[in-house]
Amino acid sequence: MSPKFRKIARVSFVSLNITAIVFYLAACLVPSLNEGNFWFIALLGLVFPLIFFIVLFFLLYWVVRRSKWAFISLAALLLSWKQVSVMFGFHTTKTFEKSKPDSTLRILSWNISSWGKTNRANKSRDDHRSEMIDLLNSSNADVICLQEYPFTNAINFRDSVISGLSDRGYKYGYFAKAKYTMRLYHSAHVTGVVILSKYPFADTAAFNYGDNDYAEPLLYTDIKLHDKTVRVYTTHLQSVRFDDYDYEGLHSLKKEPVSASITQSRATAWKLKQAYKKRAAQAEMLRDKIKNSPYPVIVCGDFNDVPNSYTYFTVREDLQDAFLKKSGGFGRTFRFISPTLRIDYILADKKFDVTQFNKFEVTYSDHYPIVADLDITTKK
Repeated sequence: MSPKFRKIARVSFVSLNITAIVFYLAACLVPSLNEGNFWFIALLGLVFPLIFFIVLFFLLYWVVRRSKWAFISLAALLLSWKQVSVMFGFHTTKTFEKSKPDSTLRILSWNISSWGKTNRANKSRDDHRSEMIDLLNSSNADVICLQEYPFTNAINFRDSVISGLSDRGYKYGYFAKAKYTMRLYHSAHVTGVVILSKYPFADTAAFNYGDNDYAEPLLYTDIKLHDKTVRVYTTHLQSVRFDDYDYEGLHSLKKEPVSASITQSRATAWKLKQAYKKRAAQAEMLRDKIKNSPYPVIVCGDFNDVPNSYTYFTVREDLQDAFLKKSGGFGRTFRFISPTLRIDYILADKKFDVTQFNKFEVTYSDHYPIVADLDITTKK
């Protein structure tokens, strides 16, 4: 290889390295920027894991070459520790024990995709209610939070705990319907959120977001646990509203980015932009509700956003992320598009001791159910 060609190759490689670092550091700003105003930068949060591994590759390459350029990549990675620490769980995943002490509150959260009917992999639109109810019952959870819970015209069915769950001890339920009817995957449906519990409720409340928001309400229930009261929040933040057309566009971008449809790409970007704007305001409202709670809180639900996002950091603030406390890997909860999409969460006040976390990798819904054990008796 001629000296001139080696020089050109080195300059090109350094330029690529600097470009990757610039994008990486921009992605690190995402949690601090209101994604409603900086949605184009927020998009980098979706690919943060990919950019991380690119920068890591450059670091290893320069280390092998014993080049001073390694310090640039190393500095970028050190500056991003806050984002890396929420992207990836560093604990060894242990076998989840179904039995638990009486002092432990087990909470499960699941976007059930209308009992699997709106699961985009479910071409026949079959109802998987019986299998999903079996899973909920076998989880031995004390409190269950469900999003995309289907509502019917029959009020006596909609606002009562269905027999498959009430028979197993879930005697208490608090429901709220979304303000929209959404057409998704060729079927129109009305959904909402629900909190089911084996413990009675001391208080309940529901709050709607904006009139034009494609989000499900924010609910809370106050539960008496031994000699303490805890407040459980659940919600489903702004949906991106992807349909089959958008998923086809994303598939094309992944497989053949050069030939991908410009129209599809623009449509996808527009939906992401609108969702970021809505979610930013919703996250701030949720944060304010959490701050005003007189009791220790547990927040769970489908946030529709990744850990490297304004939404996640705004809602979480000083709360514990149950996944990060007890699990490892990326913790993917959404089954499609990317193996790094963790968008469902269980967050808990630091007065709780997170003792277990688990994810059930079942295919009934677009989302995996997650469950955590929280003990409030071991901390003051």
